[in-house]
Amino acid sequence: MALTTQAITQRGIAQQSGLDTLSSIINYTGEFINFGDAFDYGTTLNTDTDYASVSATPHIGALVNSPPTVVNQWYRYHTDAPIFTNPGSPTSGSGFFNIKSILTGGLPSYSGIYQKLSLTTGKEYKITIQTTSSAAIGDLYINTYTPSYSTYRVTSIKLKELPNASGDISMVESTFIAESKHDIILIYGTTLQTSNQTLVMSNISIQEKQEYLIPVYATDMFGNAHKVLRLPLDEKVSLE
Repeated sequence: MALTTQAITQRGIAQQSGLDTLSSIINYTGEFINFGDAFDYGTTLNTDTDYASVSATPHIGALVNSPPTVVNQWYRYHTDAPIFTNPGSPTSGSGFFNIKSILTGGLPSYSGIYQKLSLTTGKEYKITIQTTSSAAIGDLYINTYTPSYSTYRVTSIKLKELPNASGDISMVESTFIAESKHDIILIYGTTLQTSNQTLVMSNISIQEKQEYLIPVYATDMFGNAHKVLRLPLDEKVSLE
């Protein structure tokens, strides 16, 4: 079957929908976390709500027992005896978020910060976290959770091993799909070291994925740009 000049002009301009070849352009825009810049937040984290979690699943225990009732506000938690070590609460200051951890008597510790977000359900978001060249040793986890009945279900997990060696990429990126309007980001640290470790971040960002479709152009031998049109294998173009 031939495409006639009713579908395409002699100059190759599509007059029928569906003939243009489109390319997808992806961009992440906006900002969906509040006070992700530790420099701007100053020492405020030091007085934010803090919860001592003794649950066998300390992250869920913190979310359930100290829920982030205020949207876009930071909350803190840390583990405590008898099944965990108390590493101390997360702090901020001098342009850094400080996540503390230590292993004592074979008992691990966890501490972290979390924030309820304001998102669009079904949209994809990218988390970007800037770590530093600190010599602290441990694992930094970036998780997202969605409310699920009377608890929370994890929807994404990203691990960053610290410290950063020379030449390492210090920026951590993770993506997730919002499963509710108020999914939660939770960042926590842990270590196998028996001395106090402070895992450090300077900036946390969340942006929304935006996707655009644009026509594809090609340049001919005379340097003129033309749209690239789609043509099924069983069709040919007739300009007669």
